[in-house]
Amino acid sequence: MNLKWYLMSIIIFIGKYIHCQTCTSLNAWPIVNTNWSSCPILSDGTLTTNNVYAECMFLTVPIDWNSNNLTTCSSTIEIFVKRYFVSGHQNTSHHLWRIPGGGGIPISTLEFEAMSVVSALSGSVSIYMTDKRGVGRSSLLECPKSIVANLTNCLPFIEQNQYRLKHNTYTNTAYDLEYVLNVIMGKNRENIQRNQRVILMPSSQGTYLVQRYLLVTENAEQVDAVIFDSILPTDATILTHGDKHLNYVFLDLFGRCAQNQQDCAKYFEDENPLRALYSYKMNEDLLDQSSCLYLLNTSTTELANKMSFMLYPQTMPLLPALIFRINRCNDNDQRVLKHFLNATQPPQQDGAEGFSILVEINNNLAELWSSLDTSKGNDSSCEYLKGISMNTFASTHVMPDTYCPIQQTGRLGYPTDKFYRKYPTKKTQLPVLLLHGDMDQALPVSIPRHFAKQYSRVNSKFTYIELPRTGHTPTSASPTSDEAVICGWNLAITFIQSETFEADRSCLKKINEIDFGGKTSSTKQVAVQYFGTDDIWDVDKSSRGNTMEITVLSYVFGIIFIVIKHNE
Repeated sequence: MNLKWYLMSIIIFIGKYIHCQTCTSLNAWPIVNTNWSSCPILSDGTLTTNNVYAECMFLTVPIDWNSNNLTTCSSTIEIFVKRYFVSGHQNTSHHLWRIPGGGGIPISTLEFEAMSVVSALSGSVSIYMTDKRGVGRSSLLECPKSIVANLTNCLPFIEQNQYRLKHNTYTNTAYDLEYVLNVIMGKNRENIQRNQRVILMPSSQGTYLVQRYLLVTENAEQVDAVIFDSILPTDATILTHGDKHLNYVFLDLFGRCAQNQQDCAKYFEDENPLRALYSYKMNEDLLDQSSCLYLLNTSTTELANKMSFMLYPQTMPLLPALIFRINRCNDNDQRVLKHFLNATQPPQQDGAEGFSILVEINNNLAELWSSLDTSKGNDSSCEYLKGISMNTFASTHVMPDTYCPIQQTGRLGYPTDKFYRKYPTKKTQLPVLLLHGDMDQALPVSIPRHFAKQYSRVNSKFTYIELPRTGHTPTSASPTSDEAVICGWNLAITFIQSETFEADRSCLKKINEIDFGGKTSSTKQVAVQYFGTDDIWDVDKSSRGNTMEITVLSYVFGIIFIVIKHNE
């Protein structure tokens, strides 16, 4: 027994001695050689399509990039990197780095996009992507049980991972990106040719991360250009106002309906769809036995939630017709509304492979959660948010129902640093293109206009393009009359390929009109999906014509009758 104890003591001592001896300070994390290996282009195991291939690798980074404390023994995590290329062009093409939106969304969600774009550009551009720390195939950090469905069950996991959560910051993630780029390009771009361009293209919340990256690298710019696909400015932390902003876009939709007399406004009393919208809200909030929503065993709150999932260019034309049907509420309307309530479901991200709702909520509470009036207590603040969501036509209720209870536990979030809410101060001529839709349901146009005003003060090569009739993230929300072209992507690609980084704006004139009438095949398809019929208004045009003819004939016969009586 004593011998066993003695041997164990020697082993522990030697281990500590070796550990101590091998831990040396580092001025900078060592740049390693790339170690690409072949991997499937799709998560289902597909290896190649249309001569597009993929390669992957893992890189080790410190959990905390604090340069004063980096040693060879610093705690580390793995970062997953993937690239898509046409065979034979992987070392000669431009590098386009795609960064998905959302704090916890993996790059696997962009694999079809990457494959399609690389194939269409015939090898001139390769797409590079990296899962953010804690997300996807990078060292995943996600509750084994849903944090949204049951916060209590997730709390022990949160406690066990407090160290990683504390350092899972936007700043550390920005340093991860800088390091990954250094490995692939070389510290001084020695791994790529002089004519190869390196361009960052983040979407939505990914733009917040890239703004942090531009801050931490402003004294040593790595890339040749940046394309922002919908912008979340660093100084506009507005998650608490999400439902309010969603409601603005919903009202704007009905304003556009009012301007379209032929296909939308004519269906409403006095050709006033906005008045019909407010009539719907007032009538249905009463929820008495004559209420259409009462007959369907639902409420304006549930319907507001369902309609919030529809504010996209392809589906939003259905919403005025939905309100029209509720106000009319005949048997056909009730069947359509039942179908709509069953078919309209929230996006399934919680629990999906590679998603980390925990990382997203942790980062959001730390940096994107607007300050509420904490002097009145958290309960009062959350009640305020609940009131905002209750008094809208379209609302997700995510902030009061999900974020508020998590905030009240005080277990998530981290202290902000010197970069928080800051814009770069150093003047630059880095070409930067901002694409933003004028019907962006998450970030209304006042937000990108604010960013453009602020950022253009330090960057003379900044270009802002506002796309008409376009929703959130123009790369997916700006369909055109040419079904093979998405205007947002066309602007991005022409910007990349232009010698002077100028986007070809000609596609802006081709962005689809809002199909309120339900005339196009794409609108008919979504109508069948959400309404169960491709006739979104269910107004018999022949009946309308017959009614008009009968009215005219009655008028004529009335005149004849008067003339006869007068002659008598």
